[in-house]
Amino acid sequence: MGTEGPLVGVLALQGAFEEHQKCLEAVGCRTVQVRTQKDLDNLDGIVLPGGESTAMGLIGTNTTVGESKKTMWQCLQDFSKEKPTWGTCAGMILLAEKCVGTSAVIQDGQALIGGVDITVCRNYFGSQVSSFEMNTPPPPNASDQSSPFPGIFIRAPAILWAGPGVDVLGTVVATPCSQAAVTLHELHKKIEKGENVVKLGVVDALDRDEAGIHYKVVVDTATEEEKKD
Repeated sequence: MGTEGPLVGVLALQGAFEEHQKCLEAVGCRTVQVRTQKDLDNLDGIVLPGGESTAMGLIGTNTTVGESKKTMWQCLQDFSKEKPTWGTCAGMILLAEKCVGTSAVIQDGQALIGGVDITVCRNYFGSQVSSFEMNTPPPPNASDQSSPFPGIFIRAPAILWAGPGVDVLGTVVATPCSQAAVTLHELHKKIEKGENVVKLGVVDALDRDEAGIHYKVVVDTATEEEKKD
């Protein structure tokens, strides 16, 4: 690597790739935006930024690159097996082995790169307007381990389960939004039946069937008196 900082790629299909570049460069890394297979050459690692995981998946799985005719997603899967790969928010979703709360209006819901033995729930905390801040455990390398660390949750996913090979650095206790709660209830029922769930779509927003796309009400918030009326 020499005296220069490591060369870190930032996936630039969509999302906050420029913001991630600025943060990496501030700590001495060299950065390059990654959009094609060729952009992966000579990288020391890659960061998958926050953004729209569904949009990234659609672009990555429908873009064929190079003579290999591999999709960008397949190239990223190969890269992540060999070199350090980091995922922030949407990027974390992409690196998960399992995902619940995937889009009901996109075929197959959510394209995953995989590689990290975790189960994530998309939009666990609700929509953009439900974004919030709360204290979280400090990072392991923080100089002050006695003070809480500010956590920012912007339409955030949650890790529901981590495999034995995953080091959990901290946990928070939080209540899922109503949509995520219903999705998790459906997941629990499938697990009780012995099903091995890799992807599970939302169950109380948009639904798709032979008649087309429509709104599906799962959580009925009407009171008993309102129902009588």
